[in-house]
Amino acid sequence: MRSKAFRTIAVVATAAGAVLGLSATAGAAGVSGPAIYVNHVLYRTVVTPTDLSGTGAPAQSWDTIYNFFGAQRSVATAAPGDPGFNGGRWQVHKVSTPQGYAAALAAGDLDGNGVLDSTDEIDAALASGALVDDGIVKYFVCTLNKVPAGG
Repeated sequence: MRSKAFRTIAVVATAAGAVLGLSATAGAAGVSGPAIYVNHVLYRTVVTPTDLSGTGAPAQSWDTIYNFFGAQRSVATAAPGDPGFNGGRWQVHKVSTPQGYAAALAAGDLDGNGVLDSTDEIDAALASGALVDDGIVKYFVCTLNKVPAGG
C-alpha cells in the first residue's frame, strides 16, 4: 500500500505536468514524452513536485515557459548549455490566442513549419496581438532533455 506522502507527491507531479501541457500519466511517471520546444528543438522533461511561488527570487533567476494549454507544445526561452540558463527554474506563462491559433501561426511561424517553436516566433506572435501573454501561472523546477532521434 502506498503512503499518503507518496500519493500527495504523485498528485502534485500530475498537476505540474498538466501545467506544462503534458498528460497526467507523463506527469505521474516523471519523464514526459516530447513536451517543450527551445530554439526549434524538441525536449522532454522530468516534472518535479515543486512550487517556488512566493520565494521572492529575482526575475532574472527564472527562465520562461510559454504554455498554450493544449493548442500546441510549450515553448521555453532557454535550455541547458544556453548562456544564462537558470538550471531548470521556470516561470510558466499562460498564453492565449484571441483571434484563434491559426492567426497566431500566421503572425509568428517564421520558418513555416506549422508550429511556434522558438522565442523569436513567440515574440512575433505576441507583437502582432494574435498571441497574448496572460501572465505567470506557476513557478517550479524541471529538467529539459533533448528528445533522442526517432523518439
